[in-house]
Amino acid sequence: MERMLGEGGKKVLPVRIEGEWYDLSDYRDAHPGGKWLLDYSYGKDVTAIFKSIHLFSDAETSSTLKKLPIIDIEAEMLRNPHVFSADLVPATMGQEIDTPFRKDLADMLHRRFASRAEYKATFNHWVRIGLLAVATGFCWQGWSEGNVGLVAILPFVHWLLAAHTCHEATHATLSTNEHVNYWLQFTAHPIMFNVYVWIPQHLLSHHQYTNDPNMDVDVHHFAPALLSAEQEPFENHSAWTFVWKGALTTLGTCILQPMRTILDSKTPNFDDNITPIPEGVTKAQLALSMAPSFFVLLYPLFAIMPNDFAAGLFCEVWPWVGMSFIWTFMTQTSHIQEQTQRQPGVADKDWTAGQVETSLDYSVADPFWTAVTGGLNSQSIHHAIPTVACSHFPDIYREYEEICAKHGVRVRQSDNLGTAIASMYDFVFKVNNKPADGTKTTS
Repeated sequence: MERMLGEGGKKVLPVRIEGEWYDLSDYRDAHPGGKWLLDYSYGKDVTAIFKSIHLFSDAETSSTLKKLPIIDIEAEMLRNPHVFSADLVPATMGQEIDTPFRKDLADMLHRRFASRAEYKATFNHWVRIGLLAVATGFCWQGWSEGNVGLVAILPFVHWLLAAHTCHEATHATLSTNEHVNYWLQFTAHPIMFNVYVWIPQHLLSHHQYTNDPNMDVDVHHFAPALLSAEQEPFENHSAWTFVWKGALTTLGTCILQPMRTILDSKTPNFDDNITPIPEGVTKAQLALSMAPSFFVLLYPLFAIMPNDFAAGLFCEVWPWVGMSFIWTFMTQTSHIQEQTQRQPGVADKDWTAGQVETSLDYSVADPFWTAVTGGLNSQSIHHAIPTVACSHFPDIYREYEEICAKHGVRVRQSDNLGTAIASMYDFVFKVNNKPADGTKTTS
Protein backbone atom coordinates (compact mmCIF):
# COMPACT_ATOMS: atom_id res chain seq x y z
CA MET A 1 0.00 0.00 0.00
CA GLU A 2 1.05 3.61 -0.44
CA ARG A 3 2.03 5.24 2.78
CA MET A 4 -0.25 8.18 3.53
CA LEU A 5 1.20 11.67 3.62
CA GLY A 6 0.12 14.59 5.75
CA GLU A 7 0.90 18.28 5.49
CA GLY A 8 4.19 19.08 3.82
CA GLY A 9 4.59 15.54 2.54
CA LYS A 10 5.30 14.13 6.01
CA LYS A 11 4.70 10.40 6.41
CA VAL A 12 1.76 9.66 8.69
CA LEU A 13 1.13 6.52 10.75
CA PRO A 14 -2.66 6.44 11.25
CA VAL A 15 -4.11 4.10 13.90
CA ARG A 16 -7.69 4.18 15.17
CA ILE A 17 -8.36 3.82 18.90
CA GLU A 18 -11.82 4.29 20.41
CA GLY A 19 -13.11 6.04 17.32
CA GLU A 20 -10.26 8.55 16.97
CA TRP A 21 -7.53 8.40 14.30
CA TYR A 22 -4.15 9.09 15.88
CA ASP A 23 -0.90 9.83 14.05
CA LEU A 24 1.76 7.70 15.76
CA SER A 25 4.62 8.61 13.41
CA ASP A 26 6.45 10.76 15.98
CA TYR A 27 5.88 8.20 18.75
CA ARG A 28 7.32 5.18 16.92
CA ASP A 29 10.83 5.34 18.40
CA ALA A 30 9.53 5.89 21.95
CA HIS A 31 7.06 3.00 21.95
CA PRO A 32 8.18 0.53 24.68
CA GLY A 33 6.87 -2.46 22.72
CA GLY A 34 8.86 -1.56 19.62
CA LYS A 35 8.16 0.60 16.60
CA TRP A 36 7.54 -2.45 14.44
CA LEU A 37 4.31 -3.21 16.33
CA LEU A 38 3.03 0.30 15.58
CA ASP A 39 3.97 -0.11 11.92
CA TYR A 40 1.98 -3.35 11.80
CA SER A 41 -1.05 -1.47 13.15
CA TYR A 42 -0.99 1.03 10.27
CA GLY A 43 -4.49 1.88 9.09
CA LYS A 44 -6.18 -0.44 11.59
CA ASP A 45 -8.70 -0.12 14.38
CA VAL A 46 -6.71 -1.54 17.31
CA THR A 47 -8.94 -0.48 20.18
CA ALA A 48 -9.35 -3.93 21.68
CA ILE A 49 -5.77 -5.15 21.42
CA PHE A 50 -4.51 -1.76 22.60
CA LYS A 51 -6.66 -1.96 25.72
CA SER A 52 -5.83 -5.59 26.51
CA ILE A 53 -2.07 -5.28 26.01
CA HIS A 54 -1.88 -2.13 28.15
CA LEU A 55 -4.00 -3.51 30.99
CA PHE A 56 -1.19 -3.13 33.53
CA SER A 57 -0.35 0.45 32.48
CA ASP A 58 -3.80 1.71 31.55
CA ALA A 59 -3.50 5.14 33.15
CA GLU A 60 -0.02 5.76 31.75
CA THR A 61 -0.94 4.80 28.18
CA SER A 62 -4.17 6.79 28.30
CA SER A 63 -2.15 9.85 29.31
CA THR A 64 0.30 9.25 26.47
CA LEU A 65 -2.52 8.83 23.99
CA LYS A 66 -3.99 12.21 24.89
CA LYS A 67 -0.72 13.89 23.86
CA LEU A 68 -0.65 12.36 20.37
CA PRO A 69 -1.94 14.30 17.35
CA ILE A 70 -5.40 13.40 16.08
CA ILE A 71 -6.09 13.13 12.35
CA ASP A 72 -9.21 14.95 11.21
CA ILE A 73 -11.76 12.33 10.15
CA GLU A 74 -12.49 14.47 7.10
CA ALA A 75 -8.83 14.48 6.04
CA GLU A 76 -8.19 13.40 2.47
CA MET A 77 -5.81 10.70 3.68
CA LEU A 78 -8.68 8.81 5.31
CA ARG A 79 -10.65 8.61 2.07
CA ASN A 80 -8.28 6.24 0.31
CA PRO A 81 -10.33 3.07 -0.31
CA HIS A 82 -7.35 0.83 -1.08
CA VAL A 83 -5.95 1.43 2.41
CA PHE A 84 -9.07 0.90 4.50
CA SER A 85 -11.66 -1.82 4.01
CA ALA A 86 -12.51 -4.32 6.70
CA ASP A 87 -10.20 -2.36 8.99
CA LEU A 88 -12.92 0.25 9.45
CA VAL A 89 -15.05 -2.20 11.43
CA PRO A 90 -14.75 -1.30 15.15
CA ALA A 91 -12.47 -3.79 16.91
CA THR A 92 -14.88 -4.05 19.84
CA MET A 93 -17.95 -4.88 17.72
CA GLY A 94 -20.11 -2.78 20.04
CA GLN A 95 -18.83 -4.36 23.26
CA GLU A 96 -17.53 -2.44 26.25
CA ILE A 97 -13.89 -2.85 27.29
CA ASP A 98 -13.59 -0.72 30.43
CA THR A 99 -15.77 -2.96 32.60
CA PRO A 100 -15.64 -4.07 36.26
CA PHE A 101 -14.34 -7.45 35.04
CA ARG A 102 -11.40 -5.82 33.29
CA LYS A 103 -10.70 -3.63 36.34
CA ASP A 104 -10.51 -6.67 38.62
CA LEU A 105 -8.06 -8.34 36.22
CA ALA A 106 -5.92 -5.19 36.26
CA ASP A 107 -6.03 -5.11 40.07
CA MET A 108 -4.82 -8.73 40.11
CA LEU A 109 -1.85 -7.82 37.96
CA HIS A 110 -0.91 -4.93 40.22
CA ARG A 111 -1.11 -7.18 43.28
CA ARG A 112 1.11 -9.76 41.61
CA PHE A 113 3.65 -7.65 39.75
CA ALA A 114 5.46 -4.44 40.66
CA SER A 115 6.64 -3.60 37.14
CA ARG A 116 6.49 -4.61 33.45
CA ALA A 117 9.70 -6.57 33.84
CA GLU A 118 8.20 -8.84 36.49
CA TYR A 119 5.48 -10.27 34.25
CA LYS A 120 7.81 -11.06 31.35
CA ALA A 121 9.47 -14.47 30.95
CA THR A 122 10.96 -15.96 34.11
CA PHE A 123 14.59 -17.06 34.56
CA ASN A 124 13.61 -20.73 34.20
CA HIS A 125 11.82 -19.89 30.97
CA TRP A 126 15.00 -18.36 29.55
CA VAL A 127 17.06 -21.37 30.63
CA ARG A 128 14.70 -23.65 28.73
CA ILE A 129 14.96 -21.38 25.68
CA GLY A 130 18.75 -21.70 25.72
CA LEU A 131 18.69 -25.49 26.03
CA LEU A 132 16.01 -25.85 23.36
CA ALA A 133 17.89 -23.57 20.98
CA VAL A 134 20.93 -25.85 21.21
CA ALA A 135 18.80 -28.97 20.78
CA THR A 136 16.96 -27.50 17.79
CA GLY A 137 20.22 -26.54 16.10
CA PHE A 138 21.52 -30.07 16.67
CA CYS A 139 18.39 -31.56 15.08
CA TRP A 140 18.66 -29.27 12.04
CA GLN A 141 22.28 -30.29 11.60
CA GLY A 142 21.14 -33.92 11.65
CA TRP A 143 18.48 -33.08 9.06
CA SER A 144 21.12 -31.60 6.75
CA GLU A 145 23.06 -34.87 7.03
CA GLY A 146 20.03 -37.11 6.49
CA ASN A 147 20.06 -38.43 10.06
CA VAL A 148 16.64 -40.07 10.28
CA GLY A 149 16.67 -40.33 14.07
CA LEU A 150 17.26 -36.61 14.59
CA VAL A 151 14.79 -35.72 11.86
CA ALA A 152 12.16 -37.83 13.63
CA ILE A 153 12.31 -35.62 16.74
CA LEU A 154 13.00 -32.36 14.88
CA PRO A 155 9.36 -31.08 14.74
CA PHE A 156 8.86 -31.75 18.46
CA VAL A 157 12.09 -30.05 19.54
CA HIS A 158 11.57 -27.10 17.20
CA TRP A 159 7.99 -26.74 18.45
CA LEU A 160 9.18 -26.54 22.06
CA LEU A 161 11.66 -23.81 21.16
CA ALA A 162 9.12 -21.82 19.16
CA ALA A 163 6.41 -22.33 21.79
CA HIS A 164 8.71 -20.71 24.33
CA THR A 165 9.56 -17.76 22.09
CA CYS A 166 7.76 -16.70 18.90
CA HIS A 167 4.16 -16.39 20.15
CA GLU A 168 4.99 -14.21 23.12
CA ALA A 169 7.64 -12.30 21.19
CA THR A 170 4.97 -11.17 18.70
CA HIS A 171 2.96 -9.83 21.64
CA ALA A 172 6.08 -8.08 23.04
CA THR A 173 5.46 -10.23 26.12
CA LEU A 174 8.65 -12.27 26.21
CA SER A 175 11.08 -9.47 27.11
CA THR A 176 11.16 -5.76 27.91
CA ASN A 177 13.77 -5.42 25.15
CA GLU A 178 12.06 -4.73 21.83
CA HIS A 179 14.99 -6.13 19.84
CA VAL A 180 14.85 -9.45 21.69
CA ASN A 181 11.13 -9.69 20.97
CA TYR A 182 11.61 -8.77 17.32
CA TRP A 183 14.29 -11.32 16.52
CA LEU A 184 12.89 -14.21 18.57
CA GLN A 185 9.72 -14.05 16.51
CA PHE A 186 11.71 -15.72 13.77
CA THR A 187 12.11 -18.97 15.69
CA ALA A 188 8.80 -19.78 13.96
CA HIS A 189 10.77 -20.03 10.72
CA PRO A 190 11.23 -22.12 8.64
CA ILE A 191 8.52 -24.73 9.34
CA MET A 192 5.90 -23.19 11.64
CA PHE A 193 4.69 -19.89 10.17
CA ASN A 194 5.95 -16.76 8.43
CA VAL A 195 6.06 -13.96 10.98
CA TYR A 196 5.27 -11.09 8.61
CA VAL A 197 2.02 -12.70 7.48
CA TRP A 198 1.07 -14.26 10.80
CA ILE A 199 1.30 -11.13 12.99
CA PRO A 200 -1.48 -9.15 11.29
CA GLN A 201 -3.62 -12.29 11.19
CA HIS A 202 -3.01 -13.15 14.82
CA LEU A 203 -2.86 -9.79 16.60
CA LEU A 204 -5.17 -7.62 14.55
CA SER A 205 -7.69 -10.13 13.27
CA HIS A 206 -7.82 -13.17 15.56
CA HIS A 207 -7.16 -11.45 18.90
CA GLN A 208 -9.78 -8.78 18.27
CA TYR A 209 -12.54 -10.76 16.54
CA THR A 210 -12.07 -14.26 17.94
CA ASN A 211 -14.29 -16.88 16.26
CA ASP A 212 -16.16 -14.24 14.25
CA PRO A 213 -16.31 -15.71 10.71
CA ASN A 214 -16.70 -12.23 9.23
CA MET A 215 -13.47 -10.84 10.72
CA ASP A 216 -11.33 -13.63 12.22
CA VAL A 217 -9.15 -14.93 9.39
CA ASP A 218 -8.29 -18.03 11.46
CA VAL A 219 -11.78 -19.37 10.84
CA HIS A 220 -10.97 -19.65 7.13
CA HIS A 221 -7.56 -21.34 7.12
CA PHE A 222 -9.02 -24.78 6.43
CA ALA A 223 -11.70 -23.74 3.91
CA PRO A 224 -13.96 -25.16 2.65
CA ALA A 225 -14.16 -26.96 6.01
CA LEU A 226 -16.46 -25.05 8.37
CA LEU A 227 -14.85 -24.08 11.68
CA SER A 228 -17.60 -21.90 13.11
CA ALA A 229 -21.24 -22.55 13.91
CA GLU A 230 -22.03 -19.14 12.38
CA GLN A 231 -20.55 -19.88 8.96
CA GLU A 232 -22.85 -20.38 6.03
CA PRO A 233 -22.30 -23.84 4.53
CA PHE A 234 -20.21 -24.08 1.38
CA GLU A 235 -21.30 -26.10 -1.58
CA ASN A 236 -18.45 -28.58 -1.07
CA HIS A 237 -17.64 -28.25 2.64
CA SER A 238 -16.24 -31.31 4.40
CA ALA A 239 -14.72 -32.11 7.77
CA TRP A 240 -12.21 -34.31 5.96
CA THR A 241 -10.73 -31.16 4.41
CA PHE A 242 -9.82 -30.09 7.94
CA VAL A 243 -8.25 -33.49 8.56
CA TRP A 244 -5.98 -33.57 5.51
CA LYS A 245 -5.14 -29.87 5.61
CA GLY A 246 -4.25 -30.34 9.26
CA ALA A 247 -1.43 -32.62 8.11
CA LEU A 248 -0.05 -29.97 5.73
CA THR A 249 -1.04 -26.71 7.37
CA THR A 250 2.48 -25.34 7.88
CA LEU A 251 3.07 -25.42 4.12
CA GLY A 252 0.22 -22.92 4.04
CA THR A 253 1.46 -20.73 6.90
CA CYS A 254 5.08 -20.69 5.68
CA ILE A 255 4.69 -20.63 1.90
CA LEU A 256 1.15 -20.36 0.49
CA GLN A 257 -0.06 -17.47 2.67
CA PRO A 258 3.08 -15.36 2.12
CA MET A 259 2.87 -16.03 -1.62
CA ARG A 260 -0.75 -14.88 -1.58
CA THR A 261 0.37 -11.64 0.06
CA ILE A 262 3.22 -11.09 -2.40
CA LEU A 263 0.83 -11.63 -5.32
CA ASP A 264 -1.85 -9.38 -3.76
CA SER A 265 -4.36 -12.22 -3.82
CA LYS A 266 -7.45 -12.03 -1.66
CA THR A 267 -7.96 -13.93 1.56
CA PRO A 268 -10.11 -17.02 0.91
CA ASN A 269 -13.82 -16.23 1.39
CA PHE A 270 -13.23 -12.46 1.54
CA ASP A 271 -13.44 -9.78 -1.14
CA ASP A 272 -9.84 -8.68 -0.56
CA ASN A 273 -6.77 -9.56 1.48
CA ILE A 274 -7.87 -8.60 4.99
CA THR A 275 -4.38 -9.12 6.40
CA PRO A 276 -2.05 -7.59 3.80
CA ILE A 277 1.70 -7.20 4.18
CA PRO A 278 2.36 -4.98 7.22
CA GLU A 279 3.45 -1.38 6.78
CA GLY A 280 7.21 -1.20 7.14
CA VAL A 281 7.76 -4.58 5.44
CA THR A 282 8.53 -4.65 1.74
CA LYS A 283 7.65 -7.47 -0.62
CA ALA A 284 11.37 -8.09 -1.08
CA GLN A 285 11.75 -8.44 2.69
CA LEU A 286 8.80 -10.84 2.81
CA ALA A 287 10.28 -12.89 -0.03
CA LEU A 288 13.65 -13.03 1.74
CA SER A 289 11.95 -14.24 4.93
CA MET A 290 10.54 -17.16 2.95
CA ALA A 291 13.99 -18.31 1.77
CA PRO A 292 14.61 -20.68 4.75
CA SER A 293 11.27 -22.39 4.11
CA PHE A 294 12.06 -22.90 0.44
CA PHE A 295 15.48 -24.22 1.45
CA VAL A 296 13.90 -26.84 3.72
CA LEU A 297 11.51 -27.74 0.91
CA LEU A 298 14.22 -28.17 -1.75
CA TYR A 299 17.42 -29.24 0.02
CA PRO A 300 16.52 -32.94 0.59
CA LEU A 301 15.55 -33.33 -3.07
CA PHE A 302 19.02 -32.40 -4.31
CA ALA A 303 21.39 -33.11 -1.41
CA ILE A 304 20.03 -36.26 0.27
CA MET A 305 17.64 -38.10 -2.03
CA PRO A 306 20.20 -38.87 -4.80
CA ASN A 307 22.33 -40.79 -2.26
CA ASP A 308 19.63 -42.24 0.00
CA PHE A 309 16.13 -41.97 -1.42
CA ALA A 310 14.30 -43.20 1.69
CA ALA A 311 16.18 -40.89 4.07
CA GLY A 312 15.79 -37.99 1.64
CA LEU A 313 12.06 -38.57 1.35
CA PHE A 314 11.72 -38.64 5.14
CA CYS A 315 13.74 -35.40 5.46
CA GLU A 316 11.54 -33.85 2.77
CA VAL A 317 8.15 -34.80 4.21
CA TRP A 318 8.35 -35.31 7.96
CA PRO A 319 9.44 -31.85 9.17
CA TRP A 320 6.37 -30.34 7.47
CA VAL A 321 3.89 -33.09 8.34
CA GLY A 322 5.17 -33.48 11.91
CA MET A 323 5.02 -29.76 12.61
CA SER A 324 1.63 -29.52 10.91
CA PHE A 325 0.14 -32.15 13.21
CA ILE A 326 1.66 -30.46 16.26
CA TRP A 327 0.47 -27.04 15.07
CA THR A 328 -3.06 -28.27 14.42
CA PHE A 329 -3.38 -30.15 17.70
CA MET A 330 -1.80 -27.46 19.86
CA THR A 331 -3.31 -24.32 18.34
CA GLN A 332 -6.66 -25.19 16.80
CA THR A 333 -7.99 -26.96 19.91
CA SER A 334 -8.00 -23.60 21.69
CA HIS A 335 -10.91 -22.17 19.69
CA ILE A 336 -12.47 -24.75 17.35
CA GLN A 337 -14.86 -26.15 19.93
CA GLU A 338 -18.60 -26.28 20.34
CA GLN A 339 -18.39 -24.66 23.77
CA THR A 340 -16.22 -21.76 22.51
CA GLN A 341 -18.69 -20.60 19.89
CA ARG A 342 -20.10 -17.17 20.61
CA GLN A 343 -23.17 -17.49 22.82
CA PRO A 344 -25.62 -15.03 24.43
CA GLY A 345 -24.57 -13.78 27.84
CA VAL A 346 -22.20 -11.37 29.52
CA ALA A 347 -19.85 -11.56 26.53
CA ASP A 348 -22.41 -9.72 24.40
CA LYS A 349 -21.52 -6.49 26.22
CA ASP A 350 -18.07 -7.20 27.67
CA TRP A 351 -15.23 -7.63 25.12
CA THR A 352 -12.82 -9.22 27.60
CA ALA A 353 -15.48 -11.71 28.69
CA GLY A 354 -15.93 -12.59 25.03
CA GLN A 355 -12.22 -13.35 24.75
CA VAL A 356 -12.46 -15.73 27.70
CA GLU A 357 -15.59 -17.51 26.53
CA THR A 358 -14.33 -18.13 22.98
CA SER A 359 -11.16 -19.86 24.25
CA LEU A 360 -10.58 -23.33 25.70
CA ASP A 361 -8.27 -24.26 28.59
CA TYR A 362 -7.05 -27.69 29.69
CA SER A 363 -4.58 -29.08 32.24
CA VAL A 364 -4.93 -25.70 33.91
CA ALA A 365 -2.36 -24.39 36.40
CA ASP A 366 0.01 -27.19 35.32
CA PRO A 367 3.61 -25.93 34.84
CA PHE A 368 4.59 -28.94 32.69
CA TRP A 369 1.78 -28.51 30.16
CA THR A 370 2.22 -24.75 30.24
CA ALA A 371 5.82 -25.27 29.13
CA VAL A 372 4.97 -27.92 26.51
CA THR A 373 2.20 -25.85 24.93
CA GLY A 374 3.75 -22.43 25.40
CA GLY A 375 0.75 -21.42 27.49
CA LEU A 376 -1.84 -22.56 24.95
CA ASN A 377 -3.32 -24.80 27.63
CA SER A 378 -4.47 -21.56 29.30
CA GLN A 379 -5.62 -19.79 26.15
CA SER A 380 -8.42 -17.83 27.81
CA ILE A 381 -6.11 -16.03 30.22
CA HIS A 382 -3.76 -15.22 27.33
CA HIS A 383 -6.63 -13.67 25.37
CA ALA A 384 -7.82 -11.70 28.38
CA ILE A 385 -4.33 -10.63 29.52
CA PRO A 386 -1.96 -11.03 26.54
CA THR A 387 0.70 -8.88 28.17
CA VAL A 388 1.68 -11.55 30.75
CA ALA A 389 4.23 -14.25 29.82
CA CYS A 390 2.88 -17.79 30.00
CA SER A 391 5.45 -18.84 32.60
CA HIS A 392 3.32 -16.93 35.15
CA PHE A 393 0.03 -18.62 34.21
CA PRO A 394 0.22 -21.50 36.72
CA ASP A 395 0.70 -19.02 39.58
CA ILE A 396 -2.18 -16.70 38.69
CA TYR A 397 -4.67 -19.06 37.05
CA ARG A 398 -6.76 -19.89 40.15
CA GLU A 399 -7.18 -16.23 41.11
CA TYR A 400 -8.04 -15.41 37.50
CA GLU A 401 -10.63 -18.21 37.58
CA GLU A 402 -12.21 -16.76 40.72
CA ILE A 403 -12.45 -13.31 39.14
CA CYS A 404 -14.19 -14.82 36.11
CA ALA A 405 -16.69 -16.61 38.37
CA LYS A 406 -17.35 -13.39 40.29
CA HIS A 407 -18.42 -11.63 37.08
CA GLY A 408 -20.36 -14.53 35.59
CA VAL A 409 -17.76 -15.12 32.87
CA ARG A 410 -17.72 -18.76 31.78
CA VAL A 411 -14.24 -20.30 31.58
CA ARG A 412 -14.33 -23.10 29.02
CA GLN A 413 -12.26 -26.10 30.08
CA SER A 414 -11.37 -29.64 29.04
CA ASP A 415 -9.51 -32.24 31.07
CA ASN A 416 -6.36 -32.49 28.95
CA LEU A 417 -4.97 -32.09 25.45
CA GLY A 418 -6.37 -35.47 24.39
CA THR A 419 -9.93 -34.62 25.39
CA ALA A 420 -9.57 -31.18 23.80
CA ILE A 421 -8.45 -32.70 20.49
CA ALA A 422 -11.28 -35.23 20.57
CA SER A 423 -13.93 -32.56 21.19
CA MET A 424 -12.41 -30.39 18.44
CA TYR A 425 -12.79 -33.12 15.82
CA ASP A 426 -16.25 -33.98 17.14
CA PHE A 427 -17.32 -30.35 16.66
CA VAL A 428 -15.75 -30.07 13.19
CA PHE A 429 -17.57 -33.15 11.94
CA LYS A 430 -20.79 -32.00 13.57
CA VAL A 431 -20.76 -28.48 12.12
CA ASN A 432 -19.77 -29.77 8.67
CA ASN A 433 -22.84 -31.97 8.57
CA LYS A 434 -24.88 -28.83 7.89
CA PRO A 435 -26.41 -29.07 4.42
CA ALA A 436 -25.22 -26.56 1.83
CA ASP A 437 -27.84 -24.18 0.46
CA GLY A 438 -26.17 -24.11 -2.94
CA THR A 439 -25.72 -20.35 -2.92
CA LYS A 440 -22.16 -20.09 -1.60
CA THR A 441 -18.94 -21.48 -2.99
CA THR A 442 -15.35 -21.21 -1.88
CA SER A 443 -13.05 -18.61 -3.36
